[in-house]
Amino acid sequence: MSGLKIETAAKVNLCLRVLGRRPDGYHEVETVLQTVGAWDTVVLRDEQDGAIGVRASPADAPQGEDNLCWQAAHLLAGHMNVRRGVSIVVEKTIPMRSGLGGGSSDAAATLVGLVRLWHLDISPEDLAVVAVELGSDVPFFFEGGARLARGRGEQLTPCPELSAWLVVVVPEQRVPTAQAYAALGRGVTRGRRRGPSRPVQRLVEALGRGDLAAVSGSLHNDFEKTGLPGVADALRAKDDLLAAGCMGAAMSGSGSAVFGIAGGRAEAERIAARVQEKWPWARAVPTVPSGEGIRIAEAEI
Repeated sequence: MSGLKIETAAKVNLCLRVLGRRPDGYHEVETVLQTVGAWDTVVLRDEQDGAIGVRASPADAPQGEDNLCWQAAHLLAGHMNVRRGVSIVVEKTIPMRSGLGGGSSDAAATLVGLVRLWHLDISPEDLAVVAVELGSDVPFFFEGGARLARGRGEQLTPCPELSAWLVVVVPEQRVPTAQAYAALGRGVTRGRRRGPSRPVQRLVEALGRGDLAAVSGSLHNDFEKTGLPGVADALRAKDDLLAAGCMGAAMSGSGSAVFGIAGGRAEAERIAARVQEKWPWARAVPTVPSGEGIRIAEAEI
């Protein structure tokens, strides 16, 4: 039976500011997101009986209705009044609950794949409306590349592309997102900021100049200040990346993943090999340009 095999990329936060709590309970953020070459695989097979099923690996990944891919398919089917079903197999290599966006990336890939598999006529704007119900960063993965995200994270503006090799490290101890926001202790926002904050401006300007050293010096993440145990591990990994030769390093999302910018592929691979003795999940990965973060192929399944 024919279906779709989709490879979908991870992300890092080159700069992340948390500005405060919104009246709707979400947090107002400013962040520059960048897709990177760590990949999950999502396989979709059309099911005429209307059933939606999800099987994911490794075994501790969310299964069935607990998986964001199931929720994506269910939401899209309801939005478009589709009566067909789908069998979804998710093979994860992006570490879960790490700040690399694997679950959101899988959900975005599922939505994009189902539009093709089910031959749906839906505009990009309407698809983004569906996506944001799943998570604020899900719409980002439709295009990927470098994007400034504001509001809850759903207001996206393209940024100059970063072309670089990174070293990504994921410590074993995770940082629960809710705890990370609580530890920041941000109060309710008063009005909307008209323009990005200075750390974000500095990072975007460095991207515009194509100045890798300036980008490396402009990396920033507010969550590094929280002092949670998983963040402490992340900061130790960050120090190790810098000591091994990265030009700059920062935590991604609320942690615990960290990444460093290397001088090229050979340098990134050398640094990854060096830190793997202490941090087993360490990978040299390239940045992924806009439009290349979701790769779809027809497959016999």
